[in-house]
Amino acid sequence: MSLLLLVLILAYAVLSVLAWRFWQRHTDVAYPLRGEQLLLMLVLLLHTFVVWQPMLQQRVLLVGFGHALNLITWLMVLLYWVGSFRYRLQGLQLALFPCSAVVLLVAWLLPGQPTAYPMHNSAFMIHVLSALLAYALFGITTLLAGLMLVRNHYLHLRKTVPQQSFLPPLLAIEKLMFQGLQTGFVLLTIAAISGTVFSEAVFGEPARFNHKTVFGVLSWLIYLVILFRHHMQAWRGKKVAWWVIVSFVSLMLAYFGSKFVLEILF
Repeated sequence: MSLLLLVLILAYAVLSVLAWRFWQRHTDVAYPLRGEQLLLMLVLLLHTFVVWQPMLQQRVLLVGFGHALNLITWLMVLLYWVGSFRYRLQGLQLALFPCSAVVLLVAWLLPGQPTAYPMHNSAFMIHVLSALLAYALFGITTLLAGLMLVRNHYLHLRKTVPQQSFLPPLLAIEKLMFQGLQTGFVLLTIAAISGTVFSEAVFGEPARFNHKTVFGVLSWLIYLVILFRHHMQAWRGKKVAWWVIVSFVSLMLAYFGSKFVLEILF
């Protein structure tokens, strides 16, 4: 399985190089989206096998630092691939593919200690699946926020840069970002409620107040404020993009920060 993970890392690295080389050519040739979708489908099939084969074989859900990184990366790429058939996500792959390769490399080097949970535990499955989907959606929206900042930077240049024609319009990026934020917020709320109310059934112990709770609540509040101000005051632009990034960092610290300290350092 480690060999397959290395092949997967190499595949995302190759996709990264292809996307970046096309972006830097400065040509008027249309991006070969269908070719990318076909290649990415093959990579996703391998990624699906790497993620789910050990869990389906053992009939458990493996939760650990490396497994969680692998699963969230798989979800993010899957969301991008499915979304690319309906939305113009061109430019997102410039960040998604390199990030996927780097994150999977980290998962391979620092797998941590996996914990196995039986899949018949419905309370746990609701909590974990909603949380993983929320993380993946927020990961995509964070990349979109970064794309917004890049697009905004190009708009403020006094001269036209050839690379900017590769990116979607700013309003289209922003619309997709808020759609992802709304869905991710609902899923994160479900994960937070299920993890708190059914903590004993999910984790085998009552809910505790710790740094994971602090970072989780902080990120939830930031997302709430972003969506509320966008709805009530039409809040948008660079400030929103930066706060989306800050909230995602807080969300990752809530889960992966504690996982890394407990499973990797100790």
